[in-house]
Amino acid sequence: MQGHPAAAGFSLIEVMIVLVIIGVLLLVAVPGYQDGMKKSRRADGMRDLMELVSRQERFYAQNSTYTKDINTAAGLNFRPDSGADDPTISSEEHYTLSVVACAGKDADDFDTCYQLRAAPREGQVTDPCGTLTVDSRGVRGHTGSPDIDELQCW
Repeated sequence: MQGHPAAAGFSLIEVMIVLVIIGVLLLVAVPGYQDGMKKSRRADGMRDLMELVSRQERFYAQNSTYTKDINTAAGLNFRPDSGADDPTISSEEHYTLSVVACAGKDADDFDTCYQLRAAPREGQVTDPCGTLTVDSRGVRGHTGSPDIDELQCW
């Protein structure tokens, strides 16, 4: 008797099992990867905020006041040669940078204090830390989820 030769290849069940395993791996890996990317992009906002703090203190030493002008040479002169359309965008373009007066002060009162903000933009807007902040006293904060402390965001 001649037997039938064994069929080569994979059965539909085997292919489906492999697809299910790949799907489960993707369900676990992709969110972790996205969270890691948001955390690494946060360094873009933090780095530029610390640069602006340094420039604000230098400006204060020369003028005895802080400034809200981060763009021009008369202000903090931040990223003048960057070629960016908007110099208030962070170096890697994940945050929009701004300076505001301290809480309880008039909008144009920068005599004794300021608060720098890095508001997330584009793919970073879903970052749970939200807007990163640092003020003239060096107090760091964020406007995101209250369940996350500053150490996790900074």
